[in-house]
Amino acid sequence: MQFMAIMKPAPLVTVLILVLTMTAVSGCFSAPHKITPTVGPDATIEPTAVPATATPKPTPAFIQPTMTVVDDTTSISGGMDGMANGFRLKQGAYVVTWSGSGTRLGFSLTDASGNGMANVSDGRTSGSRLMVIDDNSIYPGNYTLMATSDGEWSVIIKRPDTSSAVSLPVTVGAAEADGIAVSEPFKAQKGDLKISYSFSRTAYGTGYVNVYDVLTGESFYTRPMTGGSQTGMSNAEVPVQGVYIAQVTVPAGASYAEVTISQ
Repeated sequence: MQFMAIMKPAPLVTVLILVLTMTAVSGCFSAPHKITPTVGPDATIEPTAVPATATPKPTPAFIQPTMTVVDDTTSISGGMDGMANGFRLKQGAYVVTWSGSGTRLGFSLTDASGNGMANVSDGRTSGSRLMVIDDNSIYPGNYTLMATSDGEWSVIIKRPDTSSAVSLPVTVGAAEADGIAVSEPFKAQKGDLKISYSFSRTAYGTGYVNVYDVLTGESFYTRPMTGGSQTGMSNAEVPVQGVYIAQVTVPAGASYAEVTISQ
């Protein structure tokens, strides 16, 4: 009689230990699992902000003024802002003529004490006017030109040539837009001086004719050109025989003025 062996089932605890052991061993030899973040289909990735860099403004080119002095004529030219000094002006009347290529030009002519003319051009980029050194309010000496502009410019300071003075009558024409006009030098005798004027339109402001001795800068009184008319006459008294020069200030509203000086 043969007996068949009957195997007993393993306890439950033993089975669990075996399963856990096999799982741990298989984990040691398998590749690590990487977790990759995902972006939803509606998500937008914002670019990294880059700080804005300001574009530097170009520095205007500075042109050192050049100066030439020949006898009683001083010529100065430059660009942008500039200063020229050390030129001497004697007593008497000078014609200052200027021009500029920019949209603005302002300049002054002063001595070491600050006496002179603070605003020669009066906002105009071209023109001419008198500078009178009378040894009373403005004195002879070394002068400085200070200019401000956004372009190139030139200034000529010239004493009128008394040897080329013309005889009277002398006529000066000037537009209101120009503001001021300067006559050529003229010879006048001691005695009455007549100044007649006419405008293309009726002036509503007051105009002036100033007359100066070319050599001394001394002036004598002339009656203003009154507003509210298109024609008029002024009288003056020439103190001594000599060479003179006149500056006409056009009254507002005149549009164009014509002034005749005679004896």
